[in-house]
Amino acid sequence: MISIRNVSKNFGSLKVLEDISMEIGQGDIFGIIGQSGAGKSTLLRCINGLEGYDQGSIEVDGKEISSLSKKELRATQKEMGMIFQNFNLLDRLDVYDNIALPLQFWKQKKNSPENKARIGELLELVGLEDKVHSYPRQLSGGQKQRVAIARALVLDPKILLCDEATSALDPRITKDILSLLLKINRELKLTIVVVTHQMEVVKQICNQVAFIKDGRSMAVGKPEELFVAPNEEIQAFVGESIECLPKTGRNIKLFFNSTESEDGVITKMARELDTDFSICQGKLEDFRGNILGSLVINIEPKDEESVLAFLKAHHVLWEVL
Repeated sequence: MISIRNVSKNFGSLKVLEDISMEIGQGDIFGIIGQSGAGKSTLLRCINGLEGYDQGSIEVDGKEISSLSKKELRATQKEMGMIFQNFNLLDRLDVYDNIALPLQFWKQKKNSPENKARIGELLELVGLEDKVHSYPRQLSGGQKQRVAIARALVLDPKILLCDEATSALDPRITKDILSLLLKINRELKLTIVVVTHQMEVVKQICNQVAFIKDGRSMAVGKPEELFVAPNEEIQAFVGESIECLPKTGRNIKLFFNSTESEDGVITKMARELDTDFSICQGKLEDFRGNILGSLVINIEPKDEESVLAFLKAHHVLWEVL
């Protein structure tokens, strides 16, 4: 669906993106995560052609963005809905007219029978049937974002681009909006690209994620692979640290995925190896309903070889700290 290969972009002497590559498949909810200033939003704007890029290639549905004419680019952008952090609603228009704005931009009649039906369906999808004639000042932040989502969908796009769409919302409303995005992905079969600095967004809805730092892609993969067993760059980003571990013995960190039972493996290891160990630290993470986690244990040096052999035989990821 979206293929990004070796993309670089400069603003004058400032390098904003450097050799970025990733593949976003049809039907993915793909997260692009990193600190503010990492280049996430710039990359999103390159995908939909609002920004050019200096090197590399971005193909959307088989079309190279940089080689499109203005007319071709507009047609491609029509297939990419976009939502933003600050909603971008017009205060003088009610909910219906805010949703209908893209239709009018494309010179369609907002009150034609088919468009009235389309807007009605979208209002039902986002749960705002009773707000059709309300104005933005009468809506909560979460309701405003639902209007923005409906507006982004009114032209029946293939791709939905979300630029920090939940950053201005409180945690409860954020959870509701993420549930709505999951529903849209499932029911409309849309590919969704989510730019965010919020770990919870990636864990709750994304099936793939790219971690960007200083304009460079540091890691791409499944969220549970990147954040349950993180490298040093990702550890620094999420603020994860391992402190107060025993100074004696061997400290080993175990990683458990969705197909493994933490309790079962640990119990079985203690029983089969007839060895004692201490549990020093543990963490559980919820990735799209799958509970994954890590555990730090301390063992005697004499038991290290047998413990690591056991973990390898049972396909448990580990690292010696």
